[in-house]
Amino acid sequence: MSDSEVDLTDPGSFEYWIVENIRIADTDMGGHINNTAIAAYVESGRVARLRTAMEQRSGGERWVIAHVDIDFRAEGRPPGQARIGTRLIRLGTKSVTLGAGIFMEDRCLATAHSTMVFLNGPNTAVIPDAVRQSLAASPKD
Repeated sequence: MSDSEVDLTDPGSFEYWIVENIRIADTDMGGHINNTAIAAYVESGRVARLRTAMEQRSGGERWVIAHVDIDFRAEGRPPGQARIGTRLIRLGTKSVTLGAGIFMEDRCLATAHSTMVFLNGPNTAVIPDAVRQSLAASPKD
């Protein structure tokens, strides 16, 4: 599936979910959820999804972020929870792009794309088959 075929504003597009409580510290002076909090929610979803793919790995293997972009779509205010959906957009040889949607109740607050590069020690590396299979499989399977 190409990036243009994925609607990140649709909760049905996501394979993996986590929930974050919205804290007062996540708000700006106007009481809205701050853009830095949205970036942290995107990070939480991305890290949780990549950790599930790396459960069987050890040693110096890790991911580093190469690019992230966020589209802010609606305001959110506490109290409540942010639901973070994460899905695979593109699986390359040494990198992966994940899509995210941040939802509060039935509203999409933001969408994001994150490209991560796989490292083994200090060098880029081919993503191992077991990790590729985990990333490509829906956690719902």
